Amino acid sequence: MGGALIDGAETTTVVNAAQPANVDATRITVISQLEGLPGKADTEDLCSTKDHLWLHNRATSPSTSQP
Repeated sequence: MGGALIDGAETTTVVNAAQPANVDATRITVISQLEGLPGKADTEDLCSTKDHLWLHNRATSPSTSQP
């Protein structure tokens, strides 16, 4: 089973939704709780701006490989 990596903005919503969905809360990692990152760290703090924008655009853009 996989896990979830979330930023601080979504912590309460995700954790509250996990229990009724039978998701093990220990499988949820909050970025701001990772060692060496600021207490208000978000996904943007995990990589360079260029890499973050590339990931964001890949996740939110329609696939160009569809027929």
